[in-house]
Amino acid sequence: MISLERDTTPDSIVEINLPASKSISNRALIIQYLAEADIRVENLSEADDTVYLNDALRNGGDELWMGDAGTASRFSIAYAAVKSGRRTIRGSERLSQRPMKPLIDALRSLGANIVCLEKEGYLPVEIIGQEIPGGEVEIEASVSSQFISALMLIGPQLTKGLVIKFRGKPTSLPYLAITEEVMKMCGAEVRIGEDSIVVGPRKYVSAIVHVEPDWSAASYFFSAVALNPQLKVLLKGLNSQAIQGDANLVDLYEPLGVEPTFNQSGLLLEHSDKATPPLTTDLQDNPDLAQTIAATYAGLNKEVLLTGLHTLKVKETDRLRAMVNELSRMGVRSEATDDSLIVKAGHELLSDKFIHTYGDHRMAMAFAPLVFMTKLSLEDPLVVAKSFPDFFAQFSKLGVKTKVTGSKFDW
Repeated sequence: MISLERDTTPDSIVEINLPASKSISNRALIIQYLAEADIRVENLSEADDTVYLNDALRNGGDELWMGDAGTASRFSIAYAAVKSGRRTIRGSERLSQRPMKPLIDALRSLGANIVCLEKEGYLPVEIIGQEIPGGEVEIEASVSSQFISALMLIGPQLTKGLVIKFRGKPTSLPYLAITEEVMKMCGAEVRIGEDSIVVGPRKYVSAIVHVEPDWSAASYFFSAVALNPQLKVLLKGLNSQAIQGDANLVDLYEPLGVEPTFNQSGLLLEHSDKATPPLTTDLQDNPDLAQTIAATYAGLNKEVLLTGLHTLKVKETDRLRAMVNELSRMGVRSEATDDSLIVKAGHELLSDKFIHTYGDHRMAMAFAPLVFMTKLSLEDPLVVAKSFPDFFAQFSKLGVKTKVTGSKFDW
């Protein structure tokens, strides 16, 4: 458990070191190990998800352990399908409950040899890698963009290339754009259309991929500035040319009172008195920001309807149910449907509440900025290692006292 309490806000600008993007890192790693050319990855993420993937690929064994890493496991399934050898891919209990069927079905239709060892459509799986000619494949696009990205990444290795046709409306489109950009950095031919993606058969070429700072990780500091008008925060290394869709934070948080300014060092965040929070926000393209934005509205005591959240039920936890539970614990009324979350106004945040984190890194980090409104405790500080191992060390720079009990985590 970690207890958080507001301390004196720093007078000067607080410089924050963000982690490298695990989204870019994971894509670059798959390309690096697939390609026959020399692919160098600079500023690789140290997040657990990327560490699991890198260890599994580097060791080259027949047992790949993915922990809780959804993206890494899905990318690994596609990788193993086209890489010679027999491999078994396993993960945690929660990962074994997360859907893999659309990807498995799509790969099988292309000729992949995949056997589900316990429950059809779920991990663990055994895969015998082999040469797959490619061609055309259909996939259910509304469940997770990770399935589509996994197919895209192996496309250049297929002799016929790959045409991926969507069934249903794709979700989290900016993540497909990340995949496209990283592939193009490495010489691939990719074209994303409204209802399909075409990947040419041109193989990857030698390249250097420099991984940007993680914009999703930046969201917690946007929230902090929205809730504490005295803060001035410099997010080092961020720039306006990012390929990550969550750079949309700049537009999402300006109406919440955060004034962003890019400079040579990064992105400076200052509080603005011109806040006009919208009553509805569509987060279909930015679902990883939903918990943070919901918590920000709760801290501001403003009402909002967040839509486009259908993928949150099959993440590290059922994030919609988890948010309703923990907001209620803080004295905030909220309601969830299968694809939306309403945060109500008209409350006073309760103090000294214990927030359950559900094994979900984003639950812990999304609730942390509420310390600027009231004291609180978070169940498991270690969970942030999934995407931002240094989170609490960086967050404490904002004038937050932390006390850890029952953990080996050291700051």
